[in-house]
Amino acid sequence: MSLELQPIADRIAIEECVYRYAHLIDSLQFHRVADEVFAEDGRIEFGATLAVGREAIHAQCMAYRGALLGCSHNVSNLMIEVTGDEARAASRVLAWHWFAIADADPLRPSELLAVGGYEDRLRRTPAGWRIYERRGVNFGTGVGIGQVPEAMRPAFSAMHERAPSWPA
Repeated sequence: MSLELQPIADRIAIEECVYRYAHLIDSLQFHRVADEVFAEDGRIEFGATLAVGREAIHAQCMAYRGALLGCSHNVSNLMIEVTGDEARAASRVLAWHWFAIADADPLRPSELLAVGGYEDRLRRTPAGWRIYERRGVNFGTGVGIGQVPEAMRPAFSAMHERAPSWPA
């Protein structure tokens, strides 16, 4: 019996790419997301929010700076399918958000728990696996706890009842 290591190495690298996005957002390192997670021609679509290309993705991520006190993206149920130098991944996400609110209790519970997931398409690049397409999905209303801030409502509304399309 021979064991091929490349499929295992690919899966680990893809998992790390998906988790890297969550880690960088959660650790407020927004400036690193576009280059370390997305392909040059990357596309990220969360309902009404669309960013195409690294510059646009970088600008979108940098817009979170100052708006978030903190967050915690808990990514699970990762499904991966690799075909040569391209792959698909589907994941589930519970994303806790604490917003930067003046004079708020510093020990308060989170303002929002978003319930959804990501459908990603990735490709192997010289820098490693990178996402070239990310599509957000919500489960139910997409809101587990709390209220969606006005600035995020268009994204949540556009993803309302958007079910995962893969795997079938």
